[in-house]
Amino acid sequence: MSIRVGINGFGRMGRLGLRAGWGMAPLEFVHVNETAGDAACSAHLLEFDSVHGRWPHEIRAEADAFSVDGQRISHSSGKTPGEVDWAGMGIDIVIEASGKFRTVESLKPYF
Repeated sequence: MSIRVGINGFGRMGRLGLRAGWGMAPLEFVHVNETAGDAACSAHLLEFDSVHGRWPHEIRAEADAFSVDGQRISHSSGKTPGEVDWAGMGIDIVIEASGKFRTVESLKPYF
């Protein structure tokens, strides 16, 4: 059984979280929410990092998603955690990497 993972905030920390966890059983990355760019931008920044270098995986962008080694990861641009239907996507864990939501109250929509 896999643990379905979502990432809110796909800046340096969000991208490094995906890179670090990629291929680790039982993690399955299924969704990214990033307000600063679309799926194509997220895919490009995931592949090419100015500090950590190029990530040696096949990355392709679509209109509302990107794929890594053929595994589709959906993409959205909700400004608050409540705008994304994390539970509806069957996500078990959300990595909060935006740095904007740091109180219990602001994190409640994830639960």
